[in-house]
Amino acid sequence: MFHDDYGPHGFEALAINLSEDMEAIVKPWARQYHNVYLRDPGTVWNVYKHNGSIPLNYVVDTAGVIRFWQEGYTEATIRSIIESNLPDPIEHDVGVSKLIAPTGSRDSGTVVTPACSLYNYRSYAETYPVRMRIGTMYDTSLTVTNHQPGQTVYLEFPQWTALERGNVAVRCSTELADDDITSNDKVATTATVNVFDVAVSAILAPPDSVDSGAVITPMAEIKNFGTMTDLVTVHFRIGSYYDTVRVSMSIGGTDTAALGSWTAMLPGTFPVSCSAASWRGDMVPGNDELSKSTVVLGSGVEEPRTGATGFTLLGSSRNPSVAQTTIRYSLAKESPVDLRIYSTTGKLVRTLHSGVEPAGLHQVVWDRRDNLGRSVGRGTYFCRMAAGSFRTVSKLTTIE
Repeated sequence: MFHDDYGPHGFEALAINLSEDMEAIVKPWARQYHNVYLRDPGTVWNVYKHNGSIPLNYVVDTAGVIRFWQEGYTEATIRSIIESNLPDPIEHDVGVSKLIAPTGSRDSGTVVTPACSLYNYRSYAETYPVRMRIGTMYDTSLTVTNHQPGQTVYLEFPQWTALERGNVAVRCSTELADDDITSNDKVATTATVNVFDVAVSAILAPPDSVDSGAVITPMAEIKNFGTMTDLVTVHFRIGSYYDTVRVSMSIGGTDTAALGSWTAMLPGTFPVSCSAASWRGDMVPGNDELSKSTVVLGSGVEEPRTGATGFTLLGSSRNPSVAQTTIRYSLAKESPVDLRIYSTTGKLVRTLHSGVEPAGLHQVVWDRRDNLGRSVGRGTYFCRMAAGSFRTVSKLTTIE
């Protein structure tokens, strides 16, 4: 730092070993140069210590005369000694005494007035430019006019909007052309722009189509694109189904939100949507929601078909039924058949048949009992038939 400030004015830094002889080594060495020398304060030549730990600082002029020495480090004193022995005097020196704004942490979108304080350390009134840089998007220069000696000037710049996310470099610098001291010309810091941005990146379940009667756990992939940890509320809808769950998200994290089960009972096409909301207030709403649709396969009681498929659930003999009902179905060819009764909540009540059947008409009687032999109550049930790749559902109602 001293070399940068005083080098152009005749100063050079010299590291002197305290064990070296002053008369035989140090003074002859100093006299070889027409400069002022300063003992390093231990930052580079830290092996040279005095009294075990305290650096010894001293200034030696070109005649080998020790102008100053002191244990410890006092910058103002050392500067004063150096300047009093420089062949080229220090006349012009302005600097940034404080960077006021922006500093610390700001939320994205916050509007800030950048500001700094400037000081004139010498005896001439100065006019000079001052530049403020913030990240990669802000670079503005203003001119300070007739800054009086020994005075502090407060300077405000045009407003800056915190848009770059994360840590952004902030630097304020004076640009006086003939400034004799450069070490105080700039002050740099880092400001943090906080972004709260959570997103639904994918709907993982339900798939595009499901069998009637299937029990699905709705799931979505959630990402935290923000710069802060976040608590995300996930909302999921499938037709009239709705559920919500909260997910804690780390910075840059990805997680899977799993919600309460949904039973794909009634056939048809159902809208599906999932949205995520930051509890702090999402700043990028465009990626908060995804939507799609899912098809529940099966269309109720099927009419007889012709052609390649040829599988038909013909319905029940009595619907509504009182004590029992006969369920009939038709197969165009030999096929594995699975015939089951489900409740409206999607719970399996009774497996009526599971096995290979030949082509032709078939029937099975449901006596209104479940798989444990218990009589079921009155209400609505669904008969699901699977024959090969064919799927269909029939609605059954019991009245007693």
